Amino acid sequence: MTIGCEKCHRAQWTTGTSPISGLSNKTFYPYTDLLLHDMGPALDDGYTEGSATTAEWRTPPLWGLGLSKNSQGGQYFLLHDGRANSIEEAISLHGGEAVGVRTNYQALTADEQRALIKFLESL
Repeated sequence: MTIGCEKCHRAQWTTGTSPISGLSNKTFYPYTDLLLHDMGPALDDGYTEGSATTAEWRTPPLWGLGLSKNSQGGQYFLLHDGRANSIEEAISLHGGEAVGVRTNYQALTADEQRALIKFLESL
């Protein structure tokens, strides 16, 4: 299933050449592009950081997402301010550049949504 998450939550990266062999040309799977994106009015908190506007947020890496619930006292605190208490809620708050992805997620069948959440929890 392709709904567009990969536009910002890029699965695979390969490092460049480095004089440090342990860092040179290594492939890893962070599920991020590490870039700023306009996330729309629902996530606009009125605060700026550096040159980012109040609705722009850096795409967080999703690696470790499945472990975060257990490391946060048994519940999720997702997004930049911890307001989302589930992966589904975090997805539902995506707007701006990600509104199409949110719409695509909502159009999935319940089984497809569960499969996607299960995958995200495996990261």
